[in-house]
Amino acid sequence: MRILICAWRDLANPLAGGSEVLIDRIAGGMTERGHDVTLLAGGPVADREYEVVNSGGTYSQYLRAPLRYLKDFRDADLVVDVCNGMPFLTPFWRRGPSVCFVNHVHTEQWRVWFPPAMAAIGRNIERHVVPLAYRERLFVAVSPSTARSLTHLGVDARRIRIVHNGVDMPTCIGEKSPEPLFLALGRLVPHKRIDLLLRVWDQVRRETGGRLVVAGSGPEGPALAAMAGDGVELVGQISPEDKARLLSEAWLLLHPSMLEGWGLVIMEAAAAGTPTIGFDVPGVRDSVVDGVSGVLVRSEDELAREWVALTADAIRRSAMSEKARDVAAQYAWSRTVDAFESVALEAVERGRPIPARPRPRVAPVPARAAARIAHPAAGTPALSIVVPAFNEAARLRKSLPVLLEAIEGANAELIVVDDGSYEDTAQVARALLGKGSQRDVVRLQRHSGKGAAVRAGIERARGDAIVFMDADLATDVSHLPEVVAALDTNHVVVGSRAAPGAVTSGASLARTHMGRAFNRMARTVTGLPVSDFQCGFKAFRAPTAKMLFHLSQLDGFAFDVEILFLAAQIGYRIAEVPVQWQAVPGGHVRPSKDAPLMAMDVLRTRLRWTRGRTLATVRASCGDPSGATEAVAALTPHLRVFDSVVPWRDGALGFLPFLRSDEAAEIAERVQHELPDLLIQAESIPAWELLAPSAHSLRTALAAA
Repeated sequence: MRILICAWRDLANPLAGGSEVLIDRIAGGMTERGHDVTLLAGGPVADREYEVVNSGGTYSQYLRAPLRYLKDFRDADLVVDVCNGMPFLTPFWRRGPSVCFVNHVHTEQWRVWFPPAMAAIGRNIERHVVPLAYRERLFVAVSPSTARSLTHLGVDARRIRIVHNGVDMPTCIGEKSPEPLFLALGRLVPHKRIDLLLRVWDQVRRETGGRLVVAGSGPEGPALAAMAGDGVELVGQISPEDKARLLSEAWLLLHPSMLEGWGLVIMEAAAAGTPTIGFDVPGVRDSVVDGVSGVLVRSEDELAREWVALTADAIRRSAMSEKARDVAAQYAWSRTVDAFESVALEAVERGRPIPARPRPRVAPVPARAAARIAHPAAGTPALSIVVPAFNEAARLRKSLPVLLEAIEGANAELIVVDDGSYEDTAQVARALLGKGSQRDVVRLQRHSGKGAAVRAGIERARGDAIVFMDADLATDVSHLPEVVAALDTNHVVVGSRAAPGAVTSGASLARTHMGRAFNRMARTVTGLPVSDFQCGFKAFRAPTAKMLFHLSQLDGFAFDVEILFLAAQIGYRIAEVPVQWQAVPGGHVRPSKDAPLMAMDVLRTRLRWTRGRTLATVRASCGDPSGATEAVAALTPHLRVFDSVVPWRDGALGFLPFLRSDEAAEIAERVQHELPDLLIQAESIPAWELLAPSAHSLRTALAAA
């Protein structure tokens, strides 16, 4: 891809900070991977491995950037608008793909930096213009806190992707200073609140002694120098070598900032084994694991108390030092570039479809495919339960114990899929589920939608039957045995709030009307006699679930309609079971915003299944149509238990959902050695071919299997 990044500063700017470091590492990393990257930034700038173009001064660049784009960069595949409070408003002057890259939402920082009138203008642009201008584009946030702040501005959470900062892990760490050494590191600007630190230091020093070193430069430097008392050293801008030495020698990093996108210096300190004391504010709370890699405080008095207490407690401080290193080790710049590259590709595909670049041919690794189709052990569960969850930590604390009690003693696995939550959904789920071969938590890299989360869980599931249910357990879990039993005679069983005998309560009038209208529309479009498409309580035979969710493409709330439509197209038997359902407050469906999107998705179900999806298969040919039954019997034991194998032409055809074509080829090669009397070949079937009228006999065989 050719990528243009518009940012207000280059790393060469004396005021450069964490945002500029992050953009530099992303631009450099993308360049190393073969992408053509140009950084367009206000001066001063410096030469790098990627192209850097000076686009003017602090303010003039916002007018010059669009002109420079129109002159030299109109053929860019992607424009990245680095929004540091003031955006470049890329969608107003570019129709092609672009993303809005946000380190943090400035909110109260405007009044710190600017006079009241200008601060009000800045706040209003950030609060109102940015969400409107980028309403069809992706946002990149550097932390869950930034993502939450964007949603508070009105940005749809489904369009936000998180790209964390990375950190370089030092290979050698120096000894801690023999006397107490405390470090504050960063730009000397108002929102970093170093003045607060100096006020607290006068109180702390009487208890701890030692030195407070403040490293960095900025407009607040002279005022801070006038405030500095005994034991304070303002050392100005320091070299990378001095920075690494101070981070290693310091007992604690003090970070009193009022707001961050992501505490890059906090993670650098953690990599050096230095805990941080910072305020419980956005960005800082994301990079400090409270009580593990540092301490979060909420007031000046609490800062002073924790500062003194942690200085005096060498054992606790040493334990935090080790844990801080463990936390930092989870972040690497390569992962940051991975995440950004994924967002860049998604943005380009969303905004302007481009031909897929051929993947390099990789030598077959039979062991990799063999591991994915290995026959399950004796402990394979009879039932898999998939629970999609997006920001559901509070609900899971209530619902998971109920669900675990309901399946106690049963041969059932439970899979919670965290759909890229901004809060601690995955951690809460892991803590509640505990350890065990039949308890799993899957975390998606980004928030992709309920359909994507359920699909990920279905792919992971190992049970003979698979059920997915909502995290709030709005449907009474006592119906579980009933819907599983109904799979004896059906492929798909739908928990229904509208079937005769169903009992519902607690739904708002708006939600009730939305549900009824949606179901009427879905029945009209699909032609299916289903009374309730969207109750989050559905059961499938495992081969059916794997097939349907592999073929499905909708990621949003309307994915149920697509799944049931595909099931009907193939010929799977669908049954409805009346359930008892009670509305639980706090759901993520927003009638005014989500209803139109869901309606559009329902309309697409009649078209989208013909595009994009293919299905890997393995074909076994014996040269004689009369030997198809024997070919099925021969091929079946060599595939996974949930792979459907059907008689087809002069042999058998095995469907391999969720496997790629190269993996199918590896399987075919292995099976050929094991079944030399048959001709084994890997094939890919386009979805449109499987679901076209001419494939009726194949679908009939598939449903019969």
